[in-house]
Amino acid sequence: MRPEEYNSGNYLPINYYPWPNLINPHVEQMGRDMDGWIDNDYTFLTEKQKVRYKKMRLHACTACMWPHLTYEQATPCNRFMLQYVVLDDQVEESSSEEIEYLRTRCTAILRGEQPTPEENALYQHIALLRDEFRAFMPDIWVERFANYFYITTRYGIELEHPYKVANRPPSLALFKVLREYNVLMLPYLLFGEIESGLILPKHIVEHPVVQRMITLLSRVIAWQNDIHSLPKELAKGTEVFNLIFVLQQDCHLSLEEACVEALRIHNEDLAELLAIHKEYREFGEYQEHVDQFLYYSGIGIQGVNTFYLQETERYRHGGAGFAWPDAATKNNLTL
Repeated sequence: MRPEEYNSGNYLPINYYPWPNLINPHVEQMGRDMDGWIDNDYTFLTEKQKVRYKKMRLHACTACMWPHLTYEQATPCNRFMLQYVVLDDQVEESSSEEIEYLRTRCTAILRGEQPTPEENALYQHIALLRDEFRAFMPDIWVERFANYFYITTRYGIELEHPYKVANRPPSLALFKVLREYNVLMLPYLLFGEIESGLILPKHIVEHPVVQRMITLLSRVIAWQNDIHSLPKELAKGTEVFNLIFVLQQDCHLSLEEACVEALRIHNEDLAELLAIHKEYREFGEYQEHVDQFLYYSGIGIQGVNTFYLQETERYRHGGAGFAWPDAATKNNLTL
């Protein structure tokens, strides 16, 4: 199989998952909002990058993943979608110290500090979404969101950095551990609790069955992303954090063989997720909370798959739809 012949829809087609495929009715206004933020607030981006981000239609990812949110609820989720995607994209060529600064400063703002007027939209918007979440979510949820942001940045973006610098992937065994965090999904999974109105208490979140479900949810979305983002990453030539590339190196597979094996791993994790949820029904009065957490997370998995296939130019062949880091952007990233 030649790279240009690859079609991710052959592996993960529309409606692949056992959850509804829906879209938020506020999607068009969410798009207008995001385009305005890109044009007016994200001034550190180049004009070319702004055009690329608008064509990605990231607001549609928010709308497909969380179709039941009200407009008030969707706004900070949509704001975070842009903030976190831009942060992750644009630190690609940053130093470890710059990435650590971004993580430390954004986490501090999520936990209550105020950005200075001179700080850019990455900091201004994380303060705005923090206050928007606080308007309708309890403190325990906002703190968990801040903690998940910290965890995915610290153990996701930062731990992958040395491998990107060295241009070599980790072993398959280690990759499976690290990819759970560097797919950056933990904060997003909490948005299903906004939809359901049922917030998992601390002792339920810490339950080993729930922790395993969260791991599997993150991994399924990671493998899904690796399958759909492959055309962009094949063009780059230096991407190492993709399951298909890791399988090629670690198991000495062809591109086609690695794609088949990646789908098998994805399906195995999905099957385990569904199986443990079906079997373990010992959460007592919080069983509905857990059921709803998985249901709305599942809608998110189905929705982001639809986004990849129908809504975005982000992963076009050759990397033509991606907002690659720019030297001018890099110099202004931590300001």
